[in-house]
Amino acid sequence: MAGHEAYLFAYFKGEQDAKGEQVYFAVSNGPAPTSWTELNGGGPALISKVGECGVRDPFIIRDENRGRLVLLATDLRIWPDGDWHRSVRHGSRSILVWESEDLVTWSEGRLAEISGTEAGNTWAPKAFWSEEKGVWLVFWASALYGQGERESGQHQRMMWAETKDFSTFSEPNIYLDPGHDVIDATLIMDGDAWFRFSANAHVPGGSPELGNHIFHERGKAIFDQDYASVAVDVGKPELRRGEGPAVVPALDRPGWYLLIDEFGLRGYQLFQAQSLRSGKWQWQKDAGMPVGARHGSLLPITSGERRRIVQGSLLTS
Repeated sequence: MAGHEAYLFAYFKGEQDAKGEQVYFAVSNGPAPTSWTELNGGGPALISKVGECGVRDPFIIRDENRGRLVLLATDLRIWPDGDWHRSVRHGSRSILVWESEDLVTWSEGRLAEISGTEAGNTWAPKAFWSEEKGVWLVFWASALYGQGERESGQHQRMMWAETKDFSTFSEPNIYLDPGHDVIDATLIMDGDAWFRFSANAHVPGGSPELGNHIFHERGKAIFDQDYASVAVDVGKPELRRGEGPAVVPALDRPGWYLLIDEFGLRGYQLFQAQSLRSGKWQWQKDAGMPVGARHGSLLPITSGERRRIVQGSLLTS
């Protein structure tokens, strides 16, 4: 990507302690995402003081129309009680939003309600610009419940809504519902095709050999109803399970990088492919990732932006 020489990595660290569910930043030590400098002395860069006061799954985008960097994240705190039962039935209907003009000074985190009253949770928001509509398309995962049904088990579906300013949103709609859990869907365009990566928890026939890994698909448009499978269970056999896919163009070579969160085990692991059309992802087992890095996102940045971020971090760490 022209002018970009490094990556900014936004992530959280998990629910093992009081500080893990906040936003952490690191910058790559060059154009390859294989060596990192953790910012803010390894401590949180952004801390939520609203909603559940916990942050997971941060996703950074450049809003060129408004001259802003926008960070979206899940409003969720699992530490210290580990109550996942509550989190999918009576969780937040809002996402967290931060904004910045320089990647150094950030606004206070704020809540933006995007889910309807039937939603039990609002997880892993991601946004992609639609040239056709002139709006941002925001995607997230929710379990949907009928009146008085909160104690029943409902699967996670991918939802979507439109926004221009990350303050007001259209009504939520279902984007993807295969009849079983699907979360963390992310999209990227290459040439005339869209590629979709999602964490698919389906276990066909009860077999543990499939599911809980990343599905890689190809479509003609974001809302194509006929996405075709490119690769199933990306990350096997190297990873026991995976979620939180984050895909970016490689800056150091032709091709692409994909991060997969081996949740509950080693956290983010790096994969590389020469083409999104091939689905042939190679594990970069020698890549060094920030300590404890979990589900997040990568943003290509310039050398000037990297320098400014590091200098700003030294002032606040």
